[in-house]
Amino acid sequence: MPQPPPHAIDESIKETFNRLDDDIVHKSVEKVFSSPSKAAAIELLATAHAGSCALLAFYDSKDKLLRVAVTGDSRAVLGRRRVNDSGDPDFYEVHVLSMDQTGNNPKEVARLNALHPGETIVEKGRVLGWGISRAFGDAAYKWSLEVQTRLNEEYLGDRPRPNVKTPPYFTAEPEVTTTEVKSGDFLIMATDGLWDCLTNEEAVGLVGLWLNDKKSSGNVSDVITERDSLPVKVTEDQTVMYPYWRTKKRFVNADSNAATHLARSALGGADSDLTAGLLSMTSPRSRRYRYRNILTSVRTQ
Repeated sequence: MPQPPPHAIDESIKETFNRLDDDIVHKSVEKVFSSPSKAAAIELLATAHAGSCALLAFYDSKDKLLRVAVTGDSRAVLGRRRVNDSGDPDFYEVHVLSMDQTGNNPKEVARLNALHPGETIVEKGRVLGWGISRAFGDAAYKWSLEVQTRLNEEYLGDRPRPNVKTPPYFTAEPEVTTTEVKSGDFLIMATDGLWDCLTNEEAVGLVGLWLNDKKSSGNVSDVITERDSLPVKVTEDQTVMYPYWRTKKRFVNADSNAATHLARSALGGADSDLTAGLLSMTSPRSRRYRYRNILTSVRTQ
């Protein structure tokens, strides 16, 4: 069977994302309008009112090509072993495979301004008050004003928001990138909760440290590692959570699973007391101190 052209694969991924979002946002409304039941409307539209980002990785083992599709602000980062300038063979390059779709992304700001001329869409990095510019659901920023007005008048729906003038604003259509994978590469996929705590370089360096320890001794160690000692070229740290916790970043390689190792590093690192405190905190205070879920996955090639 002939291989489909690359653009066809990308378009298929985009179409799948859009069709799923259409089911969530628009097909649900069609079902609501076919019945006078307010109770049924509340249940049918619950998913449409919610919002979610998505990050997909698709690896073609024949061509060794990795496609990454993102909707929202989850992020994929690839680590690649290389020899550094000092001859150290256990050093790692950092390749960012997705760009966060937020109000801090100039391309997203330009796209939204072009679609909605004359409106103030982005202020202080927020898109109509939200951090992201693409998402599944979040139907209040996708339904037409006519739909929202009818839902409000007949089905206990919310009134259209004052800043919603020419919807849709959000889209679930992803951006897709393609990268050739080499032996020894590893891929980190994580939600924004991780990236609020760790830079791209720190995440790659931490997985690299974990791999180096496994290779040299077969085990992980509990030696404390400073940020500047990670096996990567460390850049300026602009993450927000460690300064909020008023503590310095220090890491420990104590987990047998690389993803768990990253999660620990994002939630206090070597400071086990801080980690315990963060994990024991309950809602609603927990949202201020670990205000987003930290979900991460690590895959090696």
